[in-house]
Amino acid sequence: MGQSMSFGLTQFDVDELIAYSKGAFTQQEIEALYKRFRALDRGRKGFITADEFLSIPELSINPLAKRLAYLFESINFREFVGLLAPLSRAASREDKLRCMFSVYDVDGDGAISEEDMEIVLRQLAGSSLSDEELKSIIAKVMRTAGVGERGLTFPDYKAALEGLEIDLHVEVPIED
Repeated sequence: MGQSMSFGLTQFDVDELIAYSKGAFTQQEIEALYKRFRALDRGRKGFITADEFLSIPELSINPLAKRLAYLFESINFREFVGLLAPLSRAASREDKLRCMFSVYDVDGDGAISEEDMEIVLRQLAGSSLSDEELKSIIAKVMRTAGVGERGLTFPDYKAALEGLEIDLHVEVPIED
């Protein structure tokens, strides 16, 4: 399997993860992510739970933290890298859009329904919007996007965001 590095990954593992992330992360970033993953995996189980994921201090201010934790529930390191890859500066626009789409597609059926959007917007807005305001916003978004019967599909979502800059990224701190 190759020479083991001091922190548990082999060079083969790192190279495989770089390829798996479509080059979104460098070797140094993979190594830093592995250290962070190991710190989150309190029981050294080989995966992190939603509660462990939610223990990341930067998430405490994110209104979508619970939705993101659902995506990160019981994932191993490879899956961790795969879920974070679209958040890298090196990730393609397509990968970033697919990541954003998956957050809104709550039921995972390949389309963002009014119900999906209501769940996510409720998490974002909290109690600052009335039910009527929320329904009005959702209806306007769906109408503007020209949503079909099934809901907002990925091609619809991508077309609706055409021309908008997507500044979705996380910095991976690298220790010297």
